[in-house]
Amino acid sequence: MGYISRPQRLWWRRTLFQIHLWVGVILGLYMVVIGLTGSLLVFKDELATLTYPSLMRTDAHDPASAVDLPQFVANAHKAFPEHKLVSAFVPGVYGGSFFAYMEGAGGSGLYVFGDSRGDILGSLDVEKIWINWVADLHFRLLAGQTGFIVNGAGAAFLVLLCLTGMVLWWPGIRTWPRALAVNFRKSWKRVNFDLHSAVGFWTLSLVSMWAISGVYFVWPRTVEHVVNWISPVEAGVEPEFSIVRDPQAPLADLRGILARSQYASPETRLAGFYLPSGGKTAMVVYQTRRGIRNFSETDHVYFHPTTGALLGVWHAGVNPTLGSKLVYWLGPLHSGFYWGMGIKFLWAVLGLSLPVLTVTGALMYWNRSLAKLWSRLRSRGDMQSSASHAQARPAE
Repeated sequence: MGYISRPQRLWWRRTLFQIHLWVGVILGLYMVVIGLTGSLLVFKDELATLTYPSLMRTDAHDPASAVDLPQFVANAHKAFPEHKLVSAFVPGVYGGSFFAYMEGAGGSGLYVFGDSRGDILGSLDVEKIWINWVADLHFRLLAGQTGFIVNGAGAAFLVLLCLTGMVLWWPGIRTWPRALAVNFRKSWKRVNFDLHSAVGFWTLSLVSMWAISGVYFVWPRTVEHVVNWISPVEAGVEPEFSIVRDPQAPLADLRGILARSQYASPETRLAGFYLPSGGKTAMVVYQTRRGIRNFSETDHVYFHPTTGALLGVWHAGVNPTLGSKLVYWLGPLHSGFYWGMGIKFLWAVLGLSLPVLTVTGALMYWNRSLAKLWSRLRSRGDMQSSASHAQARPAE
């Protein structure tokens, strides 16, 4: 009954508190950065549209007269012959324009936009787009692959913070209802404590999901291996194809591939495609089963990029086992992109819980420990100052 009635007296709880405290201190700045950038990135598409309205516009032309995706791709090749096409999407996926990503020499990236007639509206240098800088900070901490690995480690420690916080939250059987809310009539120190406790409780499941998915993005095979012990994950994991291909060989006819993709995935709409950058990677055509921007329920149709041979179809979002559901939905749930503006606002607001928990936790640490240490140091300094003045005073 010790933990149920008086958990504060248990030695192991005090040990968990110290772990929670120091992990929180180490992750403080990281949590603020991840929380703020994550909340901003929920509205990445909307912010990009506001920033570049002439490129990501919604065309007023009759959709029936719109050119098809292969025609836009051909125009993009003509406009930027020195760049290699990587992916292209129909209007509605990224703003109201046709969209293509092209790669230049040295890995430089270029976003290309086209209207419904296939005319090129313009292009953007990927490295000069401010929202991409925010995304790089969120996913790679502006440090490339090293930052990506560090981010995964930070996410793993955030999992630990959630686990210890879940145990530490319990105040006892008599007072636990008070830990669910904030009483603003109390002193600011008590309000700060209640805010940390209540926000931690109500956001625990979502923050834990963000942390686990952050680990998954960096080490997907490790997480899949662990989940596979519980339930098969195969249906929730995008298949990999190892193909033999000459990287210098011309690509197969795009129009023919898209026609076969529609046949292989009937009753769907073409959203776009991704071309391989390496010699062993398949081409992927995205056929959405629902909204044009809803990649959480999309068929991925795979082709050999030079022969045009159909390699397979993956029905993303169709997950018959618990394991496949767990690993697949980590991605869509992390971003919150696919369920309308209401979920986006909710995800953005709840993402701010990380900075709130960091600030309130830091204030709690100050109130419990640092303020007393600061007071002792000031007192010692005052005493030394008084002694110095007394020694410097001339004898009467």
